[in-house]
Amino acid sequence: METVEIVRVRFLWPGKILEFKNPDSIALKKKDRVVVETGQGATMVGTVAIEPRIRAKRREDSHLTSVLRLATDQDVSLETVADDFRSEVKRFFETRVRARELSGVRMIDCEKADGGRKLIIYMLSENKRFDPREFSIELGHRFRMRIDLRSVGIRDAARLAGGIGKCGLSMCCSTWLPDFEQVSIRMAKDQGLSLEPESISGQCGRLLCCLGYEHQNYVEMGQGLPKVGKTVITPQGDAKVVKLDVLKGLVTVRTVEGSYETFKGAEVRRKFGPGSGGRAANENDAEDE
Repeated sequence: METVEIVRVRFLWPGKILEFKNPDSIALKKKDRVVVETGQGATMVGTVAIEPRIRAKRREDSHLTSVLRLATDQDVSLETVADDFRSEVKRFFETRVRARELSGVRMIDCEKADGGRKLIIYMLSENKRFDPREFSIELGHRFRMRIDLRSVGIRDAARLAGGIGKCGLSMCCSTWLPDFEQVSIRMAKDQGLSLEPESISGQCGRLLCCLGYEHQNYVEMGQGLPKVGKTVITPQGDAKVVKLDVLKGLVTVRTVEGSYETFKGAEVRRKFGPGSGGRAANENDAEDE
C-alpha cells in the first residue's frame, strides 16, 4: 500500500489548517515555522498545527504541495507585516476606494508571501463596480510588490477581529474552529430558541456557528414529540402544542379552556396522523393551518 506523510499547517488567513506533503520527512513538531510551496513556484511561511503523520495515499493527495524546509529567522522576518506597514497599506487602499466613490469595499488585513515579494490583501467587497485589476496595479506601483487581492466573507472578518461570544467565552472561529459549517434557521427552531435576530446571530451578523454543534442530538431526542402548533390528546383532553422542551422530553400545550399545561412526551399523542387512530396526516395539517 502506497503511503504519504502529511503535515497540517496553519496560516493567518484564512485561519484554516491546510494539508501539505512532507516528501523529505523533515522532523517537525507543533508550532514549528515552515516554508511551504503554494503553487506557481511561490512560497509562504506557516505554523505547524498538527505534526507529520503517515497515511494511505488518497487520490486527492496528488494535488497537495509540499513543505520545503524549516523557516529561518530571515524567512519569518521577510514575511512579517509590521503594524505601521499594515496601517499604511490600509490608508492607501481606503484613499483609492474614496477616490472611486465605491461603497461596500474595505480592507480587512494583509500579509506577505514569497519571501516578502508578494503582498496578499484580504478585503470585503459588496460593490459590483469594484475592479480588482486597477487596484492591483496602483498598489503594486505604490509598494513595489506583486499584489494579490482576495475577497473574504463577513465571517472571516469576524474571525480576525475576535471577541467574546454570547456564551461569555472567546469566539470559536478565532480560537479553535477550523472551518465554517452551514447553519440554518431550522436548527434554532428545532432547539426551541428565540428566533429574534439578536438572539441567534454572532458578531458577524450571521447565524451562530454553535447552532450546529448539538443540532443532531436535538433532532434525535425530538423524534416522537409532536410539533409546535399541532393538535394533541392529553390527559385533560384536546390541546394545541405551544412549546417543546426537547432535552427534558416535555410538551407544553394550551387547552380548549385557554389554560397552559405541561406533560411528559409519553402522556400526549397526536389527534390525527399515522398511529393516532384518527384521520390522515394531511387532514391534520390542513386543520392546523
